[in-house]
Order: sequence, then C-alpha cells, then structure tokens
Amino acid sequence: MIAVNGQKYFLVYEVSFLSLMAALVYVFKAFFKTPIGLPAHTAIVWVIPFIVGIGLTKKFGAGIYIGVLSGLLLGVLGMADKGFFEVFEYSAMGITMDILAFVFKGHLGNILVGCLLGAFGSFDKTMVNYYITSLIGQNAHILLVGIGVAGTSSLIFGGAGGIISAIVVNRTQHLHFPNRTNKKEKIKT
Repeated sequence: MIAVNGQKYFLVYEVSFLSLMAALVYVFKAFFKTPIGLPAHTAIVWVIPFIVGIGLTKKFGAGIYIGVLSGLLLGVLGMADKGFFEVFEYSAMGITMDILAFVFKGHLGNILVGCLLGAFGSFDKTMVNYYITSLIGQNAHILLVGIGVAGTSSLIFGGAGGIISAIVVNRTQHLHFPNRTNKKEKIKT
C-alpha cells in the first residue's frame, strides 16, 4: 500500500467502497443487456460507479483501482469477450478518468465535468478495445469502418452516464468517509 506522510493512502473504508464500485461495474456490464444494437450503449450504466467512486473518495488512483479490479473480475470470471485483456481496457478508462478528475480539481458534482469524464473514459476504453482487437489478429481496415459509430456512441452514452453520476455525486458529496482524526477525537473525550 502506498504511504503518504506515514499513513496509508487509501483507508480500509475507501478500499471497501472502491471494491464495491468495481463489483458494481462487473454486475452492470455482465448482467444488464439491452437489445439496442449500438456499440457501447451500456456505457450509460457502467460509467456511473467509476465517477461516483472517484467523486466520493476524492483521491487520485481511485479510478485506476476500480478499473483494474473490474477488469480482473470481467476477464477472470469469463464475462468478457477478450478475456484477460479487459484489464487493459478498464485500467485505461480509470487512468483517463483519474487524470480528468485531477485536471478539474475534483468538481465531479458539476454536470459538464461528469459528462466529460464519462464521455472520454468510455471513448478511451473503445480506443483500447480497437487496439487490442487489431493486435489479436482482426483486420484493422474492417475494424476502422465501425470505429466511427462505436466512438460516437461511446461518447454519447458515456457522457449521458457521466451526467447521471454527476447528479449522484452532487447529491452525496456531503457524506464523508470516516477518518482517523474523528476516531482519535472520540477516543479522547
């Protein structure tokens, strides 16, 4: 665990919460199937745990943690079409969302910021998906034809999921995780 100023970076409560968000990504991706027929249309649902997890922990690396864990869950438990390579897709999505949350200084309750995080996180996952598929051996020219539709729909549906998650983060920002100072103050009194 990374230590900052002699203390662990993520508290046990935050690790538990981020693990639950990663499990929620797995549940949304694996069990919510809609017959729309557009690529990346489920991004409206599984982008939400990423942004809520980053928005409520307010620490850099939360998205990476959610991405690695949800990619491992999807890849190892067999719900992914690319197997273990799902880890790279969801890790890239988490890295993108962490960097954007850092750039916007954690204002994830703003609808525009949530829309940008959802759209670009989902788009980054689509681009990594395209790269992995071309490395596996698919014809890149055939994939390139469909990447315009997939990229556009991932931007649209990811942005819509980001708007929903920004509303959720805005409504729940006043809820704080328990921290060490509150425990010490309660023990002294």
